[in-house]
Amino acid sequence: MSELLLQWEFEITPLMSALTALAVFIIGLRVVRIILTDGITLKDSTHSWKTTTSCTGAFCCNACMKLILSGEGKYCDRCGIHADIFCISTLNRNSPCKAISVIELPMKHHWVQGNLKPLSICEVCEKECSTSSQLSHFKCCWCLRTVHQKCKPNVSEICDFGPYKRLIIPPTAVEFVKRKSSIRKSSFLKLKPVDWIDWTPVLILANCKSGSNEGESILSKFRGFLNPVQVIDLGTKSPEIALELCVLLDKFQKNIQTKILVAGGDGTVGWVLNTIAKLDLTHQPAVGIIPLGTGNDLSRVLGWGKGTSSNSITSASVFSTILSAESVPFDRWKVEIKLQKSIRSFTKELFMYNYLSIGVDAQVTLDFHHARESPFYIFGSRLINKLLYLGFGTQQMIEKKCQGLNERIELYLDGKKVDLPAIESIVVLNIDSWGAGVNLWKMSQTDENELQQSFNDGKLEVLAIYSSLHIAQLQVGLGTPYRIGQAKNVEIKLKTPCAVQVDGEPWFQHPAQFTISHFNQALMLRKA
Repeated sequence: MSELLLQWEFEITPLMSALTALAVFIIGLRVVRIILTDGITLKDSTHSWKTTTSCTGAFCCNACMKLILSGEGKYCDRCGIHADIFCISTLNRNSPCKAISVIELPMKHHWVQGNLKPLSICEVCEKECSTSSQLSHFKCCWCLRTVHQKCKPNVSEICDFGPYKRLIIPPTAVEFVKRKSSIRKSSFLKLKPVDWIDWTPVLILANCKSGSNEGESILSKFRGFLNPVQVIDLGTKSPEIALELCVLLDKFQKNIQTKILVAGGDGTVGWVLNTIAKLDLTHQPAVGIIPLGTGNDLSRVLGWGKGTSSNSITSASVFSTILSAESVPFDRWKVEIKLQKSIRSFTKELFMYNYLSIGVDAQVTLDFHHARESPFYIFGSRLINKLLYLGFGTQQMIEKKCQGLNERIELYLDGKKVDLPAIESIVVLNIDSWGAGVNLWKMSQTDENELQQSFNDGKLEVLAIYSSLHIAQLQVGLGTPYRIGQAKNVEIKLKTPCAVQVDGEPWFQHPAQFTISHFNQALMLRKA
């Protein structure tokens, strides 16, 4: 038996050594690839096929010219061509899509035949381009101009990118640089300067993997108007990669204001803002919001609303809003969490934009977060979410997990200790919206001459909540919070484990010391 074991060990050892060497080689190769990466890795744009269920009416296949009814075929949300399911491969081979990069100068129209929207007007004769079941008339997928087939020879070949020129990164400014190294054979995106007056390129970001399919629907609306490289899914690319365009624009183009539109909730917006802070750009991009989901307190204070859906907005209205929006500074706060654990201490740092809370409201948010991650959570509607919040709030009225919070924490405002009444939650605010639109600071105001709340004054507002029932009263305007004061620096010592949330992201925290101090300012877009 021992001889067999020795023989097996003798035979398997070289194999294990070879596998170990192979694993080390693969890991090393990936590390080298990461080190060599100095741009955005992209393939030139291919067709982005979507089902025609979201379209109304009948269409004509751009390959076989057969009629396609709604829901029976596909269309490209970048260039606008349509296909029945049997012609997709043919169009992929023979019909180029809207290009990310174009070498030829000046830029020429990219005409797509047929399937024009009703009431499209010819650029030449200014008469309506009538719709029919045949492939007739043309539309440029860059400038969006439409023209009759017979009038097309009278149109200039040069494309001026149309009414949204200021927001577009032209393909003539994009260059693919191929590496000669055998390790990295893919292309990298580089940018060349653009000499347009008042050029304010915009990036559209959304996480299509979170929540419902609203994020993908939003992105799809903008692919037909912008360079495909400007429309980015955070579900497939990290914010660091998505915002490399900002780095390139900051490096190669001076004195421009890049704008970013984030479709999502406060968590997604904070994710993007945190990444911008790490980039340390000379010119910060201004960030606007298309609010999705529930809550959206940051969106509310900046005028973007409490929530929307892809069906209720149009690209034209959003572009108009972006161009008229005001860029405003917005305080970014650093939260240091020092955890004492045996002999060693650990410090975690994160950024805060909306608010931090410790206690019952954070516990309700944490319970909802756990429910949303459960495999039994199959409904994502706002009504269901509100009912869940109501249920977890009612649960805390009975369980009272955060009762006596005033005895479990110590609060310091600008270094001065504050005595607290019997409470179940502490809320530290940077904005005047909490809990999906409740203005806690204003509700507790007793004198019109008191200091007002602002998201760019370098001060925080600190309040307390008595119970879960008190939260319900605040939500309907039947109660007032306990106002503690304003401060430039807030310190909280948590003596026992408790639920905590920062900008709607909850977790269960063991005893620790929280220090909240001003870090710098982000740049946000406030809707006019």
